[in-house]
Amino acid sequence: MKTRIFMVDDDLDLCQQVNTFLKKKGFTVEMVHSIGDARDEWLEFGPDLILLDLRLPDGEGTEFLETVKSHSPEVMVVMLSGHANIQHAVEAMKQGAEDFLPKPTDPEHLLLVVNKLIARRRLQNHAKVMELEIAEKQIQIISESKKMRDLLGTAKRAAESESTILITSETGTGKHLMAHFIHEHSPRKEYPFVYVNCATLSETLLESDLFGHEKGSFTGAQKQKEGRVEIANGGTLFLDEIGEIPINLQAKILHFIEYGEFQRVGGTATKRADVRIICATNRDLAHEVQEGNFREDLYYRINVIQLNIPPLRERRDDIPALINYFSEKLSRDQGRKSMRISDSTLEKLKNYSWPGNIRELQNSMERAVVLSGSNVLGDSDFPFLGVPVASAIDDLFDPRPLQEAINIFKKRYINELLGQTNGNQTEAAKTLDIQRTYLNRLIKELGIK
Repeated sequence: MKTRIFMVDDDLDLCQQVNTFLKKKGFTVEMVHSIGDARDEWLEFGPDLILLDLRLPDGEGTEFLETVKSHSPEVMVVMLSGHANIQHAVEAMKQGAEDFLPKPTDPEHLLLVVNKLIARRRLQNHAKVMELEIAEKQIQIISESKKMRDLLGTAKRAAESESTILITSETGTGKHLMAHFIHEHSPRKEYPFVYVNCATLSETLLESDLFGHEKGSFTGAQKQKEGRVEIANGGTLFLDEIGEIPINLQAKILHFIEYGEFQRVGGTATKRADVRIICATNRDLAHEVQEGNFREDLYYRINVIQLNIPPLRERRDDIPALINYFSEKLSRDQGRKSMRISDSTLEKLKNYSWPGNIRELQNSMERAVVLSGSNVLGDSDFPFLGVPVASAIDDLFDPRPLQEAINIFKKRYINELLGQTNGNQTEAAKTLDIQRTYLNRLIKELGIK
């Protein structure tokens, strides 16, 4: 990502020298030569840093500094002056300038100052990410099965691109881990990874969380706030549960994905952020488009590369490795000796359907480690293993017509399967090896809600 530098100075020779030098160093540069032009153009350019002359033909640079800092305090400003003195520097710093350099300015020294400020801002953004508890730096995905190894290989190749990625899966399969895995294998890994759960906030609060807001834009907005897209600038923005976004907000997200532009809630200025978008959902978005709940243009825009994480029951080779990983980690966290699982119990756990996927497995292991009185975990430490499968269908053997019994079984079986897929009919149809349209007809015929 190129840093955008906006230079406001009436010294044309200096401007040309700095412009040529900084562009060679990989920066995007725009120059104007008066405060009037600066006011007209700076918001449209969307700078990360401004080089501002103290005295210009139509006013003092400190006037424009005040405008910048009151509107966008995150924009860094370096003051320049051929009439520099200590008092000027002190006043500029009080108004929010990051540094003050005398003219004529040595380009190499200017580059040193610019790089220092960029590095500092990057650290500040990382600190904000940590304060929000958005992401962990150490990402581990257990992948013993061929399905997961193949998927991770595809994810690594996708990570190297700038393409938007849609992660689909059932609840509890680790979509967040996959998104962070992609970020850590991308060219943006040195910049923030910012997580947004689109299902937990109202439309207004979600828009504010994403794009920020201006002071007084709504009840409770007591000060200006940066959105997560600004915090993620240069890095990756992970929109989890994107299928839950209200239809009105979807248009603004589509515009941001396509153009990198947005407006804060209550604001009129167009701002920019350069982020890589990863989305995730456990919904059938194609079906949501048909139902009018999700914009078709947004669906195609986020579904450039789709990665489907298989449920745990489809990658049973990963289960023993996951169990061992959680057993060691949880034993260590609980201050206990390393715990192991009996061979017979491990086999039963491997064959269990795990409708809650990895999240259910982790929670089951935590319960077992905390409550077990032994260092060897057995069937009794996993209560769900003690439920006999036959009990669920015993009443089918009461006298009744064959077709009625078949329909009862169909209804119970499909209902259970839909529970495991969180209502995802496409995923359930794949397991049943039937067309989704036929499954939808069965659901209606059997009265499944």
